[in-house]
Amino acid sequence: MAGTAVPELYCWEMTIDALNIYLASTRKGAAKIGFTLKREFDCMAFFKKQFPGARLIKDSNVNKPLIREIEAALLNRQRRKSIDLDVSCTHFQLKALKAIAGIPFGETKTYGEIASMIGRPKGARAVGQAMKRNPLPLIFP
Repeated sequence: MAGTAVPELYCWEMTIDALNIYLASTRKGAAKIGFTLKREFDCMAFFKKQFPGARLIKDSNVNKPLIREIEAALLNRQRRKSIDLDVSCTHFQLKALKAIAGIPFGETKTYGEIASMIGRPKGARAVGQAMKRNPLPLIFP
C-alpha cells in the first residue's frame, strides 16, 4: 500500500556447538529468538515466514544487546536485569515474562509461584501458556 512503511527487522545468527540460534530485533528492542539443530537456514530465511511483511536486514549491531544476553545465558553468567523489547504479546503474557526475568540468577519458580507473583494465584496454566508462546527463550527461560 502506498504510504505504508514496511517494518524493518534486523536479524542475526549464532551457532554454538550444534545449536543454531536465530535472533531478530527492531530498533525498539529484541523481538524473537529461534533455534534449529540442523543447519538449514540463514537468519533471513528463518524469519521470512514468521514476519512476512517485514523488510529483513542482516545486522549484528542492532542485535548486540540480544547477543550479549544469549552468550551470558549459555555461559551460565549473570545477565543484565533488562533489555529493550519489541515483542507482540498480551498484557498478561508480558507480566509473566517480566516476573520470570525478575527471578534471581540460579533460582527457579513454578508456574503457580509466578502466577501468584503477578496477582493471579490460580493462573498457573495461563503462565504455562505464556511460556509456550515465549518469543525470547533464554532471555525468559
